[in-house]
Amino acid sequence: MSQITVFKNFINNLDKKTISIIALTILVIIWIFLIKTHLIDGFDSSIYNMIAPYINDNLTSIFKSLTFFGGGLFTSAFCILALIISFILKKRNIGLFIFCSGLINKIITDIIKIIVQRPRPEILRLVHETSYSFPSGHTGASVTLSGALIFLILKSNLNRNIKIILTIPLAILPILIAISRVYLGVHYSSDVIGAAMIATILLLIEISIIEKKGLI
Repeated sequence: MSQITVFKNFINNLDKKTISIIALTILVIIWIFLIKTHLIDGFDSSIYNMIAPYINDNLTSIFKSLTFFGGGLFTSAFCILALIISFILKKRNIGLFIFCSGLINKIITDIIKIIVQRPRPEILRLVHETSYSFPSGHTGASVTLSGALIFLILKSNLNRNIKIILTIPLAILPILIAISRVYLGVHYSSDVIGAAMIATILLLIEISIIEKKGLI
């Protein structure tokens, strides 16, 4: 059997989640290479230059409020509360899924920040941040928690229309939080895109494990 045939059989045996995980992982590696070699700087500058003319006090207040929902205080409190409620309702697997998803994303994000060591943007900063820039912790946390909730909603027995009503704002929120991080001057656009990809990879891995084990 030729190597090409073996490779084709290998690909054919992979499910969509596994293929997505592999593809996104390769993309993240390329993304980090582009960041470290500054080949993506022009992209980041062009995105910020598109946003900068719209900076004003009203919009700044809105984005400061939005960015709170991706911050450590809110996401930690949400995960802990979800865990407590799940135990009270005897649905501990759901609470553990949300809690562990948030915790794993936080740990991996912090590790990658230390490895990449990308400085924050040297532009107008509307909020104070001290850690490294890549990947965006706020974006990663919001993608993780929103994604976990969307997964649970879609797996539930809720009415289809209710699922749609609940899913749409959960899908929009991480996008707004990602935009807020660039608008507030504490992240490059490549930071938030990278964070979203990393969070998606981790979430897909966690969901794959849960589905194979039949935990939820």
